[in-house]
Amino acid sequence: MKRFMMIGVLFFLYTLHQQDVLANDYLTYQEIVFENNGAMLLEDFNTTKMSTYYEKLRGYRFWGWTTYVAYENESVVFLKETLFVIVNEGDTAIVQSMSFKSEEDIKKQYSVTGNLGLNAAGTKAGFKLGLEQEIKYAITATATSSLEKDFEIKVNVDPYTKLVVEIRGEGKVTNGVAKYYRFYKCVRKGGWEVFVVTTEYYNIVKERIDEA
Repeated sequence: MKRFMMIGVLFFLYTLHQQDVLANDYLTYQEIVFENNGAMLLEDFNTTKMSTYYEKLRGYRFWGWTTYVAYENESVVFLKETLFVIVNEGDTAIVQSMSFKSEEDIKKQYSVTGNLGLNAAGTKAGFKLGLEQEIKYAITATATSSLEKDFEIKVNVDPYTKLVVEIRGEGKVTNGVAKYYRFYKCVRKGGWEVFVVTTEYYNIVKERIDEA
């Protein structure tokens, strides 16, 4: 690559390894990067870290949850998906039309490990047994209604240029561990995580390629 140039075309959507992880689709994103280098996703908690967090849980309960928040509303940026790539190795520009649909909302997604449970997807998505109510103080973003809008643009793909169209965004991650008691007996325990998408946008990048 000889040089790179970025098109400032960002369509913002305002209002925008120890246990198996049950989760929504954010764990399939191509890349998630924390602004705070020390923060991490639930899926990256190892056995030692889980044990350390369990030790921080407040004592036994007759009935209900004990919880510990490890990382609270940590800011992340992510690459959700690469939609398509166009490489122009010819001598004339290619005019490419693209259609997009945006959604203005804040999306919550959930993950658990151990034998903590998730409710079905859709309007009832969330943790089982009222865990979200127990930890809601740690989660500042809430879901809103969505508003969809269609739009279309045309972009020139210059000779010896590669065009990449991506979906990127920003979000907040809160996670930790929990135990659920019945008659002073722990019947469920594991890790939990809430991933809130606060902004999502289409990103169009042009990269100069070497001539053959």
